[in-house]
Amino acid sequence: MNEQFTGDLAYETTAFVEQFWRVVGNEGFNKSIYFVEDKLKEAGYALESEAKPEDRFTYRIEKRPLERPTWESVNASVTIIGDTKTLLKHDTNRNMIALNSFSTPAEGITAEVVYIDNPRNISKVDVEGKIVFVESSPGRVFNSAVVEGGALGILSYSNPDYLKPDINVTSIQFRSIPYNEEVKGWGIALSYEAKEALKKALDAGKVEVKVNIETKIYESEELTIVADIKGSKIPEERLVFSAHVQEPGANDNASGVGVALEMAKLSAELIKNETFDIDRTLTFLWGDEIISTKRYVEEDSLRAKNIKWGISLDMVGENTELTGGSFLIEKMPDPSAIWTRGNDKHTEWGGSKMSLDDMTPHYLNDFLIGKFKAQGARAKWEVNVNPFEGGSDHVPFLRNGIPSVLFWHFTDQFYHTDNDRIDKVSQTTLKNVGTAGLASAFSLLNADENTAKTVILNIEKVAKERLDEELKQGQIALTNGEALSLQIEILQTWENWYIDALKTTEDMVENPETLSDAIQNSETVIKTHTKELIETLKSR
Repeated sequence: MNEQFTGDLAYETTAFVEQFWRVVGNEGFNKSIYFVEDKLKEAGYALESEAKPEDRFTYRIEKRPLERPTWESVNASVTIIGDTKTLLKHDTNRNMIALNSFSTPAEGITAEVVYIDNPRNISKVDVEGKIVFVESSPGRVFNSAVVEGGALGILSYSNPDYLKPDINVTSIQFRSIPYNEEVKGWGIALSYEAKEALKKALDAGKVEVKVNIETKIYESEELTIVADIKGSKIPEERLVFSAHVQEPGANDNASGVGVALEMAKLSAELIKNETFDIDRTLTFLWGDEIISTKRYVEEDSLRAKNIKWGISLDMVGENTELTGGSFLIEKMPDPSAIWTRGNDKHTEWGGSKMSLDDMTPHYLNDFLIGKFKAQGARAKWEVNVNPFEGGSDHVPFLRNGIPSVLFWHFTDQFYHTDNDRIDKVSQTTLKNVGTAGLASAFSLLNADENTAKTVILNIEKVAKERLDEELKQGQIALTNGEALSLQIEILQTWENWYIDALKTTEDMVENPETLSDAIQNSETVIKTHTKELIETLKSR
């Protein structure tokens, strides 16, 4: 895998897809889907409707009518009347037009700007025929300002601090407004630099701006592309890699599209030349984030029953020296999402506190962490983890009881901004994620009794390590005045999580009885270790 997954196709695909501001159904989204199709055909995948029974590499493009028209940005500019310099222009800030904005008249709109420091006060201000300027999301104020207040449009600024807006002064994080065909409204998102310039002008007195916007809104269809490599022994069981196509960025998520495509191409090559084979089916899914994956999982109950693992590829190609943060595996919900302490940290994206009912014990977390840490050591590549937060294609799998994790990067100072371009992508990172991801997938797809017993021993090992860490954190907590009962509860929760995870290895084998002794032995070790640690806590 390390020799043959070069990252060449992943990078080429990322570079192609990131050219476009991709919205489901628009030209850039569809061109991305058909680019994937062309590369799959070159790799030997047959169109499913034309495939022969013996064909193992197939794909299909699912087409569905959109409930409402798609959207495409074309051009825009904002100029303060009296200034010779344009405040913003689409050529350099392609995220400036809020998604679902309509075009202005060809000659543009010139109107007075009204700054409102508290969006809740919009109803108290006469904004009719004016342009509202807020430091908030345009979607949050659209109805009160435009629909109810009669404003012509919105200028907004809402870049979060983790984007370092005072350093990345030209970045604009993309925004959206509600689609409203009656008022045909529009919104402009401002960079930090443009926001400061506009506020300075307002400090000097009345300000008028000229806004030109050109967008395309048209009827289209939703495309999803699904590729399968049929398993040689248990084809009804499968692992699914999901990579969403929409959004305008290079890392988010042209990189996921590219890694999945090179995985699909290399998998076909390795199987055709008999380097490897797979017992279970390997599936690749490219489409609309969360929606396509949710549909894939829920529209066929028999298929869903046999999806054994789901993996989301989202923001997987970052040059971390430029973007910040590191590669992350976002875990399935485990107790670190309830008690986040020690080395466990939520990202700036954020996660809500979970309960015991939300836990999904499974071997997948530590299996993948082990595989990726090994690749990290081999390639001198940093691999970290974060507690469950949600927000990507792993969520539909989890909500339907399918083990799933997210591969991604955070913090990213260019996240969702128009500075998330190909220069922020590392081919080396694409290679590392693809190599480790595909090696992990092949191991799972060929999992058997030997694999399961190896995983059981690994669970025993990592469980003891986690319990030791929780003892350390518990001792710190006791020193800080926290209750002993809570520290014991945390240890017992981790014990239960890992004991339940041991049992999930039964899905690797036809006869669970073959694993009963191994599971029982490791369960005893974990329980004994927990009991010793609790006694240590009590003796403080």
